[in-house]
Amino acid sequence: MKKIFLFCILLTLMPIICLGDNEVFVVKEISLEMVKCSAGSFMMGSPEDEIGRFGNEQLHKVTFTKPFYIGKYEVTQNQFVALMGSNPSLFLEDNNPVETLSYEEAKAFCNKLNMKYANILPQGYKFDLPTESQWEYACRAGTNTALNNGKNLTSEEFPCQNLDEVAWYYKNESEPTHIVGQKKPNAWGIYDMHGNVWEWCRDWYGDYTSEEVVDPNGADEGSRRVFRGGSCASRVNFCRSAIRLSSSPDTRRPDLGFRVALVQID
Repeated sequence: MKKIFLFCILLTLMPIICLGDNEVFVVKEISLEMVKCSAGSFMMGSPEDEIGRFGNEQLHKVTFTKPFYIGKYEVTQNQFVALMGSNPSLFLEDNNPVETLSYEEAKAFCNKLNMKYANILPQGYKFDLPTESQWEYACRAGTNTALNNGKNLTSEEFPCQNLDEVAWYYKNESEPTHIVGQKKPNAWGIYDMHGNVWEWCRDWYGDYTSEEVVDPNGADEGSRRVFRGGSCASRVNFCRSAIRLSSSPDTRRPDLGFRVALVQID
C-alpha cells in the first residue's frame, strides 16, 4: 500500500507520464495535456479525387526526424486566463476554446509558457505553435482519408455523418463553440482537430512543393499566417485534414483559436 501511495505522489509531480503506449506531457497547474507524436513520415495534402479538395493541397511526402508533442485539446479560455490574465473570447465559456485572438496573442501564450514552466520542460524542448505539417501529421494520426477517423466525406452537402463523429461544424452545432473533447478523438487520442475553432499554425502561407521535405517550417516569409482544421461555422469541406486557410497575423475571428505544441529547439 505504501509503495502504491508513493507511486501516486510521483505521478502527480512528473510532467511526463507514460500511459500504455502513449506518452503525455502535462502542465498540471493549468491542466495542459500534450500528446507525443513520434518521428515518422506521412503524405501531406490531398489526392485529386478527394471530395471538397482545393488546389493548394498538393500531395507530397513529409518526414519528421524528431518527435514533438501537441495539445490533446484546443487551448481553453480557463487555461488562457490562468496564464495571461485576460480573455479575448466573444463566446464566454470556461472550457470552450479561447478564440478571437491574433496570431501574436497565441504566440505570446506559448512564450509565457516557456518562461513560467522552463524548469519542467524536457531538455532541448520549447512551447510553440505547431507548424502546419506538424498539425496535419498529428491530425491524421496515421490516416490518409479526408477525416482522421479513417473515413471520407460522403458529400459536400449537409449533414455528413462521417464528419459528425469527430467535429462540431455548421449544421450539426447548437452553440457558437463547444466544450473541448466532446467528439471522438483520433487514433492518438487528440480531440477537435476537425471543427469547433480554426487553429493558428506557426507558418507563413506558401505553396507546397511536389518533392519530399524533411522537418519543414513552411515559407521563409510572407504576409499571411496559416490556420487549419475548420470550425463550428465551417461547411463540410472546410473541416478536412488537408484544408488550409491563411490570413493576416492580426486577424481576430470568433471561430479562430489555437493549440500548443512542444517542439525541439533548432
